[in-house]
Amino acid sequence: MPIEKSKEHPIRELLLHGKHPFPSDMEAMLLRLNMKPNAITAEIAMDAYDWERGEQLERGRKKLKALCAQNGV
Repeated sequence: MPIEKSKEHPIRELLLHGKHPFPSDMEAMLLRLNMKPNAITAEIAMDAYDWERGEQLERGRKKLKALCAQNGV
């Protein structure tokens, strides 16, 4: 029986492994934010679990848009 690798944080899955755990517009914002040090906050990291399940997406989009604007990305 093959050993299953445990799943990583959804943002890590996106950034390091090229997976697509979020809607494409949210992924694009996360990729832009990743270019700025410390732009992806702990709050966003925790919210990512909801987004991966398809929950709180509109609220998440608003947060990500605001963070992109704050960070100029």
